[in-house]
Amino acid sequence: MSPHRVRHSSITTALDHSNGNYRKVQNLSRHASIDTIQKYDDNRKRQQQQREISDVLADLV
Repeated sequence: MSPHRVRHSSITTALDHSNGNYRKVQNLSRHASIDTIQKYDDNRKRQQQQREISDVLADLV
């Protein structure tokens, strides 16, 4: 557990709960660039897709 990991988790959770509202999350995180928030969101979406695929595969077993 590190300060960066806590911050990353907070930003990802904020994206989840704000339906991906970059502006709201940017204000919370105080990142200067919206591009940084988009990177967090891309990672969040990729993880969600991996969970969905894993669930489909688990159902086949």
